[in-house]
Amino acid sequence: MDDMRMQFLDLLSDIGFVDKSRGANAYNQYSHDLEMICAILCAGLYPNVVQCKRRGKRTQFYTKEVGKVDIHPASVNAGVHLFPLPYMVYSEKVKTTGIYVRDSTNISDYALLLFGGNLIPSKSGEGIEMLGGYLHFSASKSVLELIRKLRGELDKLLNRKIEEPGLDISVEGKGVVAAVVELLHNHDARY
Repeated sequence: MDDMRMQFLDLLSDIGFVDKSRGANAYNQYSHDLEMICAILCAGLYPNVVQCKRRGKRTQFYTKEVGKVDIHPASVNAGVHLFPLPYMVYSEKVKTTGIYVRDSTNISDYALLLFGGNLIPSKSGEGIEMLGGYLHFSASKSVLELIRKLRGELDKLLNRKIEEPGLDISVEGKGVVAAVVELLHNHDARY
């Protein structure tokens, strides 16, 4: 793992995305922040999203494509019966005796709204939809507009980093990053 991490650092350094002389730890500010790690996994694994719905003392899982799925028995999440957050992302879906998702991570709705796919206004105008309307988020127009604006600022910052690899996001995007982190840490807040 350490060799892979260093190889990744070398690749990012070669394209000017990071300054290798600062060392790997300079870019690990959020390495112990579970909400941020889950949000990054959401960005990388989207659109592989599962809805988690509580049914008594258990959680059931649903995908857009096939409906009900289960967590693969070999997964570390297989023994977990209740998940605190409303969604999961996963790396692959397999069909054996049933349809299973593997390598899954529980994520918040805010992680999905900030790091998932396109946010489309719902047809009714009363929310935001993702995955062709499969996922629907309702909130007041002002809250939805704030989420859209924050997502827009985050997208601009990431695009700017791609266009200017040497851009120091910790300086240039400090306010946007702080707002994203704050929202991710308040996943219990209802909108």
